[in-house]
Amino acid sequence: MYKKISFVVATTLFANFASANQTYELGQIDVLGAKDTKFKSNVVYSEDMVLEEKNTVQEALNTVSGINVKNSGGRNEQTVTIRGMSPRHFPVFIDGIPVAVAYDGYVDFSRFTTFDLSQIQVSKGLSSPLLGANTFAGAINLVTKKPTKEFEGTASAGIFSGNGKKTYLNLGTNQGKYYVQASGSFMDRDNYPMSKDFKETSFTNKGITTTQDNDKRVESFSEDKKINLKVGYTPNDTDEYAINYINQKADKGVPYTTKPTISGGKDDRRYWDWDYWNKESVYFLSNTDFKYAYLKSRIFYDKFKNQLSTYKDNKYNQLDSNYAGWYDDNTKGISLEVGQYDTQRNSIKLALHAKKDTHNENDGTTNAEYLMKINTYSFGVEDTFRFTDNFRVIAGASWDKDDVKRADNTRYDASKTSGATSIKEFENNSSTAFNPMIKFEYDIDDTLGVYAGVSEKSRFASIKDRYSYRMNKTIPNPELKPEKTINYELGVNKTFENQGVKAVLFYADMKDFIMTKKVANPFGAGTIDQNNNLGEVRQKGFELEYFYAFDSGLTFDANYTRLLLEDKEDKENVTNAPKDKVSLSLSYELLKDLTTNVNMQYASKMHSSNLKNETFKDVGGASIWNAKVAYDITKSLTVDLGASNIFDKNYDLDYGYPEAGRVVYSNLTYKF
Repeated sequence: MYKKISFVVATTLFANFASANQTYELGQIDVLGAKDTKFKSNVVYSEDMVLEEKNTVQEALNTVSGINVKNSGGRNEQTVTIRGMSPRHFPVFIDGIPVAVAYDGYVDFSRFTTFDLSQIQVSKGLSSPLLGANTFAGAINLVTKKPTKEFEGTASAGIFSGNGKKTYLNLGTNQGKYYVQASGSFMDRDNYPMSKDFKETSFTNKGITTTQDNDKRVESFSEDKKINLKVGYTPNDTDEYAINYINQKADKGVPYTTKPTISGGKDDRRYWDWDYWNKESVYFLSNTDFKYAYLKSRIFYDKFKNQLSTYKDNKYNQLDSNYAGWYDDNTKGISLEVGQYDTQRNSIKLALHAKKDTHNENDGTTNAEYLMKINTYSFGVEDTFRFTDNFRVIAGASWDKDDVKRADNTRYDASKTSGATSIKEFENNSSTAFNPMIKFEYDIDDTLGVYAGVSEKSRFASIKDRYSYRMNKTIPNPELKPEKTINYELGVNKTFENQGVKAVLFYADMKDFIMTKKVANPFGAGTIDQNNNLGEVRQKGFELEYFYAFDSGLTFDANYTRLLLEDKEDKENVTNAPKDKVSLSLSYELLKDLTTNVNMQYASKMHSSNLKNETFKDVGGASIWNAKVAYDITKSLTVDLGASNIFDKNYDLDYGYPEAGRVVYSNLTYKF
């Protein structure tokens, strides 16, 4: 269908079109409702990440409706939520390959830089049943770059506040029958600056004083290195085969809280340090044409290693008795998708996923090692039937299973004495889930479309959910059932010559949500926490998105999310879910070679748990403005200058863990 748009809009959208050409199609996943690339509710393009200086995946995702950023301050892990749901509730992929941490499902999104990405795909609510298990809230897929020219590349170097340095290099060649892509990046900082509005805090415990001054955040150093190599073979116009290798290494500090809870001469300050945080992936992707159908395959091996050290005080020279030790996790598996090529009326797809997660840990205190293994399987089917040229029905379902193969009891002792380290396995269990979905799409005309759908989704309990003692604060529960949700969604989008608007209304009923309750302590008197399928959670809200391209060369896009997320029994029990989220971006070409961008992300206040007594504190409620000016010295060479948090706002995303104040940066980039 042909849509008449102005020359200004065509120019504005050209960057997104160019990005689509560079997109690694083998690495894309099926995102329902993401066909119209003018709206950014399901995709973030590399050009926008560069223009808005979004160097990490967390920063880039913060511009998407329905996505909120979250900081797990005690561990210094920056994550995101999809409509209030944590990373435990959705898979994270790189080129369709699962990369979530096998132990607990959490991903530190700030460890994944954006320099080698062509786009980030986001699936929310009505996700495709072809994506595999645990798509409770949706899915996120990081799609890497693919070369399109005989020889092309980008080299960039920059500096930023906190003695920060970054550099990256992307090189590629496409020779028709084959292509090669090589990327490398390095980003490092000593610290990040505190806002001028932060007031110095100082606490003394056992004669040791820890101080967070007004200048730079203590223990906020980080270093990230990554290489990404890809070799592809394209024997004809339809078939493609590629081998990919990604290696990333990181280490980082863990800033301690500026608001400790003092009780009985003790406080909840953690003097932690990540000695290393390393991830490595190798995978094979293919697409083969069989005239009337196709076969896509993914074979992968992903491993993750880290070591977390805990110290007695802020001198960081003596390990304490709760030294956390190391993790050595890996995931291996295969995914197959068979699809019928689109006919006049019908298209059907089948997908099979099988993977094995292995978690190996050392508790650091006794040097005992523990092993846990879980197999996960998913079979999905999706059919698109066109009743008319304008009316489509997408229906499908998946059957998922997880099967525990080994789960060492890290605190087993026949005499029930706390702290014993004899190894014995928990009982091995398995769980299954059936997840149907249906979606109706209707194009009223070339510029106006509506859709409605409903899906049932599930999430299997993680290894940590089932088996962790959490430093002797909880009792494991191997009998945990899958969490379940029924998602309802209604949407409409309208485009004009040079603008567009999109609205989505969503509602979900969640049951068997995993939460803690008090149970009898088998190791002593009193009670202790245990995970159980207790929660009945309600999620409802809407998302609005708007873009406009002015004749003057100015472009504007914005989105707003309203979210209400609550436990039906205890409305204060669901945290880290702001009710209001706004994202704005304004770009203007002042001169032919001079471009400016101003963008803002706002999240209303939200509840954040206090570590010591588990009460809730309000954090957030901040509008963070960012600005950048880029000048093209030549057609190939660009220099830019900008700042994030330009108004130097003092705010927290986790109670007692202040975020960075104003950060000033400059980059020099050469493209060829």
